[in-house]
Amino acid sequence: MYNLSIKVQSGPSNYFNHINAIENINDFFTKEEINNSIWIYGEKAAKAASKYLPIDLSDNNINSFCIKGHCSYEIVDYLKRKSNNPPAVIGIGGGTIMDIAKATAAKLNKPFIAIPTIAATCAAWTPLSVWYSKEGKALGYEIFKQSNFLVLVEPRIIINAPIKYLKAGFADTIAKQYESEILVQGLDKIPYTAHIAVNIAKDINKTLLSEGIEAIANIDNPKYQQSIINVIDAIIAGGGLIGGLGERFTRVAAAHAIHNGISSIERSKDILHGTKVAYGILVQTALLNNDILLKEQIEQFKKLGLPTKLADLNLDYSNKNELSLIINTTLKPSESIHLLPFKVDEIILEKAISKVEQFNITDKE
Repeated sequence: MYNLSIKVQSGPSNYFNHINAIENINDFFTKEEINNSIWIYGEKAAKAASKYLPIDLSDNNINSFCIKGHCSYEIVDYLKRKSNNPPAVIGIGGGTIMDIAKATAAKLNKPFIAIPTIAATCAAWTPLSVWYSKEGKALGYEIFKQSNFLVLVEPRIIINAPIKYLKAGFADTIAKQYESEILVQGLDKIPYTAHIAVNIAKDINKTLLSEGIEAIANIDNPKYQQSIINVIDAIIAGGGLIGGLGERFTRVAAAHAIHNGISSIERSKDILHGTKVAYGILVQTALLNNDILLKEQIEQFKKLGLPTKLADLNLDYSNKNELSLIINTTLKPSESIHLLPFKVDEIILEKAISKVEQFNITDKE
């Protein structure tokens, strides 16, 4: 029998997503502890969150660090050296800042507080950081022993962020169902927590597809505020919960491997993670020969302005060298595409990509 043992880290100790949620920090820390904590943030994130914060980050008495660049050992070591036994580590920003702050908290063995300013991933929820070199090359990820202590989501910050982040988070989250279902397909037994995670992924997709698309399209309409809060919960809490409960049985399959293949093209570096995963979902569905679902997904993605062809990612399908690099990177032996219940080679993958591209041509006719 295959190994069923997994480590379950369901989520943070405390999670709040509502208007004025950041004020809940006062229920856990004194004013002095808040002032003496390390505050790690991005420049744009600090501006977006400033009026909701309990401190002024420009105050010289505050241990605050505006960070640029990837989550690297050098940056985290620098922050660790600059610390002086802080009560907590607080991160304000998107996934990169979350990863840097989480890693710093883990190295210091201090509570981590997340104040996300976008909902493009579940980074604020998961006790995981992706490591990069100083040059920006991905080195792998680390799952920390301690879970995040406090996640404070002020929806007004996220609603006022560029809409592309919410759309990317939507795609990265619906991928959870499509990938987790493949990962458990054909297995006679899985851990029960993974079974729960797969069902949560299905329920999240129902919510995102039934009310999320319309809510995102009407994000400035107060009538849709609760639906947007539900979408944010689905992305941050739901996406993180699925991976935390199911571990390797519910994390990544072909869609994320295709994301990695696309990321091998230099000019795709600035395209958001979830945006590239969206295209990966379509290719994974094409690999499964599910044309009905593929048509539905393409229609849904077009409503949201998510990519349905390589041209939407500034890539050229007719460029055989680029296409070959995407395919070869996706098919590296270590990639999660090999978790599919059938073998995928260069010919099969190229046919799947061709099918996605052809669907877009057919739709125009």
